[in-house]
Amino acid sequence: MQTELEKLISLYRELEIDKQIDYDKFYLYSLITHSTAIEGSTITELENQIMFDQGISLKGKSITEQNMNLDLKNAYETA
Repeated sequence: MQTELEKLISLYRELEIDKQIDYDKFYLYSLITHSTAIEGSTITELENQIMFDQGISLKGKSITEQNMNLDLKNAYETA
């Protein structure tokens, strides 16, 4: 007989919850946001996600800040 924990683990695997989140992308966006924040960027993780995934420029953020984040993303992806 399965314990409650084993039932939950089985359900987790059936639903493939672990495949619904792209952890590599999440980590990359977090790393970029925090690395550029050290250099003075005020762009948040959510703003980076919008900029990276949808290609939308950010209102109220300088081109320099946006390019700093885009350039770092490009550097990590091509390294």
